[in-house]
Amino acid sequence: MSSYTLRYFPIAARAETTKVLLTLSGADWKLESPAWPQEKDAQPVGKVPVLIESSSSASSDEPFVLGESLAIEQYLAAKHGFYFKPDDLKAVARQNELRSHIKDINDLCGQIKFAANEEAKDALQNKLKSVAGYVTRMHEKVLKENGSNGHYFGSETTYVDIAAFAGVYSMRSTFYSVAPELLELFSEENTPGINKVYKKMLANPSLASYSAE
Repeated sequence: MSSYTLRYFPIAARAETTKVLLTLSGADWKLESPAWPQEKDAQPVGKVPVLIESSSSASSDEPFVLGESLAIEQYLAAKHGFYFKPDDLKAVARQNELRSHIKDINDLCGQIKFAANEEAKDALQNKLKSVAGYVTRMHEKVLKENGSNGHYFGSETTYVDIAAFAGVYSMRSTFYSVAPELLELFSEENTPGINKVYKKMLANPSLASYSAE
C-alpha cells in the first residue's frame, strides 16, 4: 500500500488535477507546502509540484520521487485506472492531448498573473482568448460526439474529466481576477459540455469540499 506526499502551494493551480486524482482514488495522501524560495533547491529540478510515493511494506525501497505536473498526473491516472481504454495507445494519446490543451490555458493564466507590465499582460490576454477559442471548440466537439453525457469518453469519470474539472475550478478560484475574460469564454452558453462535466464532477461526494469553497 502506498502513501503520497504532494509538494505544492496551498492554491488551485498546477497541482489541482493531481489533488483530485489522489482524492478520487481513495489514496492516503497529504499536501506539503514548501517554504519558497528557501526550499527551491531541495526539489529535483527546482520547482513544484513534486510527488513522493512511499510504500508501507517492510521493503527497503527508496521513495519514488516524481516531478513535472503532467508526468505526475499521467502516472497516477494509469496506476489508479482513470484512463479510458488504457491498452489503446491512440486513445491514451488523445486523452493526454486534451489534457495538454487545458494546461495551456491554465499556464497562460499564470503568465498573465505574473506579467511584468501592462503591455505584456495585454499581449498574453489576447493570446489566451485565441488559444481558449480553439480549445473550447475542439473540446465541445469531443463531448458532443460522446453524447453530451458529462464525460469526455464513455460513461464513467476518466482522466480528462478530472483535468477539465480541476482546470475550470482553478480558473474560477485563482485566475478570474487576473483574466476576467475567462468568465465569458467558459460560460454555460459558450461551453455547455465542459460545464456539464464540471457539474457532474462537483456532484461526486468525494469532492464535497469543492462544493463548499
